Amino acid sequence: MEAVNTVESTPVQKPKKRINQQKLQDNLWGWLFTSPLIIGTLVFVYIALIITIVLSFTDYDGGNLMDYLSGGLHTVDGNPFYWYKYIFTDADQFKYFYSGLFNAVFYMIGIPIGMFLSMFFAVCMTRDIKGGNVYRIIYYLPSVASSVAISYTFQRLFQFEGAINQVLFGTDQTKYIRWLAPTNVTGANEAWNPAFLTMKWVIIIMGAWKGLGGTIILYVAGLSGVNASHKEAASIDGANGWITFWKIVIPQLWPTIFYNIVTSVIGGMQIYAEPDMLFNGAYGFDFRVSGYVALIVKWGPQGNNAGHPNFAYAATLGIILAIMIAILTLVQFYLDSKADK
Repeated sequence: MEAVNTVESTPVQKPKKRINQQKLQDNLWGWLFTSPLIIGTLVFVYIALIITIVLSFTDYDGGNLMDYLSGGLHTVDGNPFYWYKYIFTDADQFKYFYSGLFNAVFYMIGIPIGMFLSMFFAVCMTRDIKGGNVYRIIYYLPSVASSVAISYTFQRLFQFEGAINQVLFGTDQTKYIRWLAPTNVTGANEAWNPAFLTMKWVIIIMGAWKGLGGTIILYVAGLSGVNASHKEAASIDGANGWITFWKIVIPQLWPTIFYNIVTSVIGGMQIYAEPDMLFNGAYGFDFRVSGYVALIVKWGPQGNNAGHPNFAYAATLGIILAIMIAILTLVQFYLDSKADK
């Protein structure tokens, strides 16, 4: 037999990948510019959320937070769920909880109102009208205006002798409505007292007007992406403008609509500034008009009625709010997924 010479095969080395200096530089600049956002999100969102969850099971009532955490966690009466139980078992706290939650949900009436108006104006602005870009800027201005300035303006508009009453009723002050300070109130501690609906409606009107511009911009962008050939085909088949809008435009615009619904509900549950700035001068933190977040401010930085802060209880209120928002958001995504089937 002939001897077979075996040659040991050496592994083929892959050529070293050359580093693209330009790409490396672009990545470094990208990380540099995004690092403030990344660090801010990490510290003020995720780490803050973890600390809030931990504090909700403790008796922390102020002082140096790091010293408290390093010294070991202490619960109330050995029950880590004390504050979660306290909200629903203490009659006064449950009244505050229910009032703040009721007000926040009531203010969401402005969401469909604002969406309908913004959709109407967006459709008008997509038509060939003169000065369309000017109208977009005018409607968007409230979105960038200061909430303090807007609140002060609405105070002046809706005060007893303000422009709203004068436009509605002229000089007959016997018909004027006390929008901001209704009289003859009974059951003043009840958030659902009908006498305070006028105060709530002022907040709803202001919120819908302030958020109109940003929503209009989103709808205008969404409408510009609607397939024109689909609308043309519907028109050839004899569909009128209304049927075309509902059967062709709305389905293609639904992602934008759904985004606005989700973000509006999340923002509505966290309403705080508008009621506080409109009525704080007259009522302070009155839970007949203040939203749920006012409870967190009341028990956190401001303290309770005796002036003593209770950050553990405030953290508990914040966690419950986060849970409610998460549930509402998941329900909306679930309903949206069912509608797609």
